[in-house]
Amino acid sequence: MRRLFPSPEALRRRAPFSRWDLLVIPGVLALLALLTLALEGATAPYTPTSPDLTVSLDLAHLPYYGLRSLFRMLAALLLSLLFTFTYATAAAKLPRAEKVLIPLLDFLQSLPILGFLTATTGIFLGLFQGSLFGLEAASIFAIFTSQVWNMAFSFYASLRTLPKELQEAAAMLRLSPWQRFWKLEVPFAMPGLVWNAMMSVSGGWFFVVASEVISVVGRGNQYLPGVGSYVALAIEQADLRAMLYAGLTLFVLVLLYDQLFFRPVVAWAEKFKFEQSAPEEAARSWVLTLLQRARLTQRIARLPQPLWEWLWLKSSRKDRPGATLEPPPRRHLQARWADTLFNLGLTLSALGLLGVLLGYLFGPGLGFRDGRMLQPNPNLNPALSPAIAQRFADLGIRPDSDQALWLSRLCSATREGMVLGEGLKRLLRDPGVKAPPDLKQACQKPLAPEGKVAWPEALEVLRLGFFTALRVTLVVLLATLFWLPLGIYIGLRPRLTRLVQPLAQFGAAFPANLLFPLFVVAIAHLRLNPEVWVSPLMVLGAQWYILFNAVAGAAAIPNDLKEAARMYGLRGGLAWRRLLLPAMFPALVTGGITASGGTWNASIVAEVVRWGGITLVATGLGAYIDRWGTGAFNPHVGLGMLVMGLLVLVYNRLLWRPLYRLAEERYRLG
Repeated sequence: MRRLFPSPEALRRRAPFSRWDLLVIPGVLALLALLTLALEGATAPYTPTSPDLTVSLDLAHLPYYGLRSLFRMLAALLLSLLFTFTYATAAAKLPRAEKVLIPLLDFLQSLPILGFLTATTGIFLGLFQGSLFGLEAASIFAIFTSQVWNMAFSFYASLRTLPKELQEAAAMLRLSPWQRFWKLEVPFAMPGLVWNAMMSVSGGWFFVVASEVISVVGRGNQYLPGVGSYVALAIEQADLRAMLYAGLTLFVLVLLYDQLFFRPVVAWAEKFKFEQSAPEEAARSWVLTLLQRARLTQRIARLPQPLWEWLWLKSSRKDRPGATLEPPPRRHLQARWADTLFNLGLTLSALGLLGVLLGYLFGPGLGFRDGRMLQPNPNLNPALSPAIAQRFADLGIRPDSDQALWLSRLCSATREGMVLGEGLKRLLRDPGVKAPPDLKQACQKPLAPEGKVAWPEALEVLRLGFFTALRVTLVVLLATLFWLPLGIYIGLRPRLTRLVQPLAQFGAAFPANLLFPLFVVAIAHLRLNPEVWVSPLMVLGAQWYILFNAVAGAAAIPNDLKEAARMYGLRGGLAWRRLLLPAMFPALVTGGITASGGTWNASIVAEVVRWGGITLVATGLGAYIDRWGTGAFNPHVGLGMLVMGLLVLVYNRLLWRPLYRLAEERYRLG
């Protein structure tokens, strides 16, 4: 019998550290120090007596502002991953829950950032009283809402398109749900999820201005330290020099997190690609190589290993039989009865929720009184100007706490428009006051309660939503026609992908708000129609969803399929019809649905653009929500968000859901 002994090198004791740790250990310490600095700033005291938050346009502050913005991005990314793994998994594996979760996801991804901010700012300030983390949490949650939908849809699509042979292998190995999730589903979805996480982080910069400038009731705009608030102040003061500094800072930030985080993750995720032959050239990262050779990171990676082994053993099936891929026939009748009861409960719950929502929007009577339809009760101080509010108060007509003055309050103070003093007449002629031409006639109409909406206004909001829908459809179609061929070309070439990746991330991360002034000046100088020329602003951020998903879909095509295509001589249009478009169809659908949702979301900042004293307003739903955004959630903002969500829901039901089913049934690998 031959005996094998280990080599002398294997028996030699290894040093606790290697030369690679000389770079890794200082890097880890530096990251911990930066994280501590960001946390100290985020948890500073913030009380009603604290000074209003603002930022400085001094260049020396930009590195710290960039650190604070990156901290918010990282926190939002971690929350997005947690949400994705739970929500998307439930939607993909629970057929009844899918009927609720996916339409709800469609609805939520269309809601504008401003709507989330106005609805959650007061909640977070109440939870973290006396601490700045209340505003930080509101900002992080807003960034989270700009990142999570793309990742959730990507993971959901991957779970729905698992190759059948992998599902059969998991059933033969009798993997438990926990083992199947971490050994099959997450690895299969990892390449697409990484690219969509990269897109989500980069796309989050598009809304960073809205998320770092938060309107607090009674205190006005609060500028959290960050690149987004720096950009917002530069736009407000029309400072081109500061905007140039912000763009350069953002480029450096994107380059840093691309090299230090995303490029290593992309290279690491290469091992999870579903293919039977190795690619000609795999993605590489110097940071990943450094971490793999450093012994400190190896020790850190081994720390949770006992926990994972314990969870693996505890979650195993042991002697229990494995789950069947197809349910037995006798369960079909029970399933139909369960579906009927579930649909009935869902319908009753939806009707109850609709009743509560209509009561909040329209008030008692749901928009009617004594059989008559109530008319809109407009705010006569639409700009919420404190000066105009004080002038009304001096005349004995006191506005609300948010400076709004409703027509019904003016009618009550003037005896239905019959008694007007000279001072009030002069005030009503002020350009900042939107008084009706005939006050007496306007006061004779039955007006909706103060702050509530009326049915004529709801019909008008539907009309505005139709204009926004036309813009969304047009710009998404044009962006798809432009970016799809380019994304496939890049994704099929790993070397080109590595070169383009940081540039694409910078393009996606570049706040489109920095380009808005150029459009504003050009539209105003050339006297162009804002109704048409603000449309490109809506897709400046959302177009990158199409590009990233196209690159990810093309890069995920198994190498054996590409070799088979070369063997059969597929070229040109035939290769596109037989290989490229079918193989990446699921990724294309995911990119399309997230791009359309992002475009709807961007309408709130694209239909009202400002530069200094110039303001351009386009007819649409985004402009309506912007006009009623007062820092506190109100029925008008709620109506705009509801209409936008319903339109997106109908949009997705008629277009994207059938395409999703087509991807699941026909264009899946295996």
